[in-house]
Amino acid sequence: MSSYEYYNFPIQLIKGFLDDSKKVLIDISHYCIYRVFIDNFEKYSGSFTGYQKACDDFGIEFKNVAAAYQNGKDLYEATISKSPMVGMTSEMYWDYMTNEKTDFEKVLLLGDLAFKSILGAKSYIKLDNKYWFSRMNGSAKSITKEELSPSLQRYLNEYQTKKIKNKLIADWGLSSYSRFNRGFYISYKMTLDDLAYHAEKIRKSTQDKKIKNDVKTAHEKAMERLAKENL
Repeated sequence: MSSYEYYNFPIQLIKGFLDDSKKVLIDISHYCIYRVFIDNFEKYSGSFTGYQKACDDFGIEFKNVAAAYQNGKDLYEATISKSPMVGMTSEMYWDYMTNEKTDFEKVLLLGDLAFKSILGAKSYIKLDNKYWFSRMNGSAKSITKEELSPSLQRYLNEYQTKKIKNKLIADWGLSSYSRFNRGFYISYKMTLDDLAYHAEKIRKSTQDKKIKNDVKTAHEKAMERLAKENL
């Protein structure tokens, strides 16, 4: 039984999940335990015995503890302050670690983690599929479809992205809204009604600003024409 409810890790650690999910999950556990060990140095006395105690607190037993420690250390030092963080519950972690999952079920987890890594502490945000899939691929920045792993590329189409979002809405607590907009809004904290309200409020504000700018531009052009006529 784990003493830690959440596994918090850099989003880049999910890279390659569709190709070797077990390796990715093991790397995540190595990273999380090492990070807790470092962040609670006094509690674990900074010793190898203390690291083993941290493993026990996570409810994990490694065959090669020294290798797990070194891999966790390497991952921590390679990613510290260089990647957005995301978290998953220990229950979700062990569900995916111990049970067989279809590729679509794995994509759902990637989609969920990607959204949450983009949202951070925000209640809602607007994004597009390109940015979403970039995060699903473990990239902090937006990348092209060709740069995605081949196993993920095949999901970046209208049918599959809609299918993924609809399943996350139905079973994973996601709210998503898009209407006459480039991109879409998402939230895990707001109802669809509230999300739609904020999206349309932003849309109206943007439209009002555009109209104001158009009027200003038209006025400036009119004055230029009048000045030329008076020459």
